[in-house]
Amino acid sequence: MELELDRLARLAYENGIFKIQGELIMPLHVKSSDVKEYQRDQSGEAGTGRMVVRKGHGDECSLMIATRKPGYHTKPHEHESEQINYVLDGEIWFFVKDQGFLCKKGDFHRIPANTVHWAYNRSDNDCTVAEAHAPALLGVQAGSSAVALYDEGETPNVRGPGVNKFVPYDQGAAEAKYFHKSK
Repeated sequence: MELELDRLARLAYENGIFKIQGELIMPLHVKSSDVKEYQRDQSGEAGTGRMVVRKGHGDECSLMIATRKPGYHTKPHEHESEQINYVLDGEIWFFVKDQGFLCKKGDFHRIPANTVHWAYNRSDNDCTVAEAHAPALLGVQAGSSAVALYDEGETPNVRGPGVNKFVPYDQGAAEAKYFHKSK
């Protein structure tokens, strides 16, 4: 049995997959296909709609690739993480307090830490965004399938981690400055 476990451990190591304190750890470089994709269907306090996500993190930062389906609309929230967005494909509205920003493929967008914000895909197409969060946004559901990227022998020491906190905010008034009621 020991020989079999040694063989499996060696195979896992050779393929860059191992665990530290029960958490799936991968090396400093992984292929996209090795990062679990998960689908998140939001309703209620979080908003409405569907997004498909892949996420990796280190101690200070997380990177999420999120494809938001048409109609995806989060509720106002904040987190201790500063957030930098880069639109890979499609278009999406990002709101920061009462300011709306229509972001299209190739655009960058920043959300300061501890600032009320939300997103709305009003288009008829998917929108894919790369989101960097520092500190890493891993609290509760946000980190449920994130892959930790650590070198062999490196001990994870995640600062934070950041957690989404949904907050009361007059989302409708902010959006009314940018949208007609037709959509």
